[in-house]
Amino acid sequence: MNGLAAVNPFLFRALDLKPGQRVLDLGCGTGDPALALAQWVGPRGRVLGIDNSEAMLAVARRRARILGLRNLTFRRGDMNRLRPGERRFHRAVARYSLMFADEAVAVLRALRASLAPGGILAAAVWGPVEGNPIAALRDEAARPFLTEPPPDLEATPNPMRLARPGLLAALFRSAGLRNVREAAAPVAAVYSSVEDLAQIQLESALAETCAALGPAARARLRSWLVTRFRRFQSGPVVRVPAHAWVVSGRR
Repeated sequence: MNGLAAVNPFLFRALDLKPGQRVLDLGCGTGDPALALAQWVGPRGRVLGIDNSEAMLAVARRRARILGLRNLTFRRGDMNRLRPGERRFHRAVARYSLMFADEAVAVLRALRASLAPGGILAAAVWGPVEGNPIAALRDEAARPFLTEPPPDLEATPNPMRLARPGLLAALFRSAGLRNVREAAAPVAAVYSSVEDLAQIQLESALAETCAALGPAARARLRSWLVTRFRRFQSGPVVRVPAHAWVVSGRR
C-alpha cells in the first residue's frame, strides 16, 4: 500500500533538504518519511521521528535496522505536548498528522520553536473532499448510520479538518512562521486490493462508526465500500486519485 508516501516528493521539495541536516518528523508512524529523510541527509545528518503509537514505532525501528540506518532515532511522544528541548532542527515535517492535533496552532508554535533560525517546517494535509474520492465515499458510506448531524469538520480531529484552501497557511502565519507557501499536491493512493482499501477505512476513519454497529451492519458497510472502490481497480492494484496541500514556512 502506498496511500501516503506519494506526497513525499512535494514535501521534500518544500523542505529544501541538505546533507548533514537535523530533521524532526512529527507523527512518523511506522517510519515514513523518517526513513527516507535519514537516507537523504546522509550519515552526517540526524533524524528524530516522534509518534504516540509504540506499536508503530516498533515497526519503524525494525525497518531502520533492516536498512542499516544509524542516523535516526524514534521516540514515543504526544504532538500536543511537544517540547522543543535544547537541540534545534534545521528542518521539521508533519505529514498528515496536524489534522489530529488538539490545537493545530499550538503544535505549530512548538514546531517553530524546535527549529534553528531560518529552519523550514513543511506539512501535508488532505485537500477538499471533492478531490479525494476515498473521503467522499467514506462519508457516503457512514451517512446511513449517523444518529445525529455530523460535527463541524474544522472543529474536531479528523482527516479533512484542514482541507479548506488557505486554512493551514493561515495557521502557519498565526504560529509566527514566515515566507509561508501553500502548494497543491495532486497525488495517487495505491493499494494492493479493494478489500485492503476497505479494511483500512474501517480500521481508521470509520473505526468509531464501526464500533457502534453489530456484525451484520459492519459486513454490509464493508461490502458497500468494496463495491464502490472497484471503479479504481487498475490492473493488479487499486489506484485512487487524491489531493493534498503542502504548506511550508521558515522560522
